[in-house]
Amino acid sequence: MTLATLRADLKTAITSNSVYSVVDFGAEFITTPSILILSADPWLEPITLGNNKAWQVRYILELVAAPNTNPGALVQLETMVGTVLPLIPQSWQIQSVSSPRIRQANSNEVYSVEVSITTIYNP
Repeated sequence: MTLATLRADLKTAITSNSVYSVVDFGAEFITTPSILILSADPWLEPITLGNNKAWQVRYILELVAAPNTNPGALVQLETMVGTVLPLIPQSWQIQSVSSPRIRQANSNEVYSVEVSITTIYNP
């Protein structure tokens, strides 16, 4: 399995039952509502398991709500979080969900949260 396959499998799992656009790369133009799969920092950390070297892989799922009033965007983000978290495969660990924030995207302000996730990758 490659890192590209790992990311694609995550995208498939999140897309399967959701109504949101999911992008597994840093998109130049963001449609709302959407989910971006972004590499976290650190992205890869080596883990030695016996004679095997594996990697802890970290990603950020950025959930982006429509650029509307803050109360409406907050409700949309809460709905997105409630929809997306159960779709994350069991092989992934959810580390945290950030507080909502205003973000600049496409020369507009949007409301977003970041979901930090991690898994073990054994190439």
